[in-house]
Amino acid sequence: MNNLSISIFLLTSGFSSYVSAAEEPAVIKYIKQQGVTIAGTFETEAGVKGYAAKVQGRELSIYLTPDNQHALIGSLINAKGEDLGTAALQRLISAPQNNLAWQQLEQADWVADGKADAPRIIYTFTDPNCPFCHRLRQAAAPFIDKGQVQLRHVMVGILRQDSLAKAANILGAKDPAMALQQHIQRYEQGGSKIDNAAVAKGEAVILKNNVLMQQLGVAATPTSFYRDVNGDIQMIQGMPSATILAAMFGDL
Repeated sequence: MNNLSISIFLLTSGFSSYVSAAEEPAVIKYIKQQGVTIAGTFETEAGVKGYAAKVQGRELSIYLTPDNQHALIGSLINAKGEDLGTAALQRLISAPQNNLAWQQLEQADWVADGKADAPRIIYTFTDPNCPFCHRLRQAAAPFIDKGQVQLRHVMVGILRQDSLAKAANILGAKDPAMALQQHIQRYEQGGSKIDNAAVAKGEAVILKNNVLMQQLGVAATPTSFYRDVNGDIQMIQGMPSATILAAMFGDL
């Protein structure tokens, strides 16, 4: 390719990109100006173009009408009651986001609860004062005891005034795994006795975990991350339902 051809190619390519950006529908531009982030687009069986979007940590579907002048925000279903945006939101937003979260959790400071060679790993944000975290641990107990599941507790201190000290007491202990088990056994009595040296050692790490929790958009404890039967990473905020617990701890 000679220099003239290269120049024409670059000019054409640049112009095409400019036109593409300029042709973005005004209604989509307006939506983006309101703080909505567009992760990507998708086609639908209804013949309307879909946009996978996110605002203030919440995922949503936006549909552009054929005239490119109007947009519908919310669910679009077919005769079977299937939401036409669900798969796209998972593919364009949830999956990349959860994959990144998993990588960050792997590098975080967590406390192992279960055998190291357990076939199923579940990361969960745990506050020592969280009753639902305790219920989740009780639900997981049979699977942990059988060596099928390892919970990796990312300890945080957010619920009560003494949560930070209690979490640091566990993570800063000489044996955090043992300290966690002692706390679990004494949960109804308020947890383990506080060791000031352990608290001093673990406090900075707990504060770091608190920040990680915020960065991942997690608003509740427990919040758990696990791989489903397809190998996709799922995030569950709060105490999982019986159905989700079965998916988390069920047959591999």
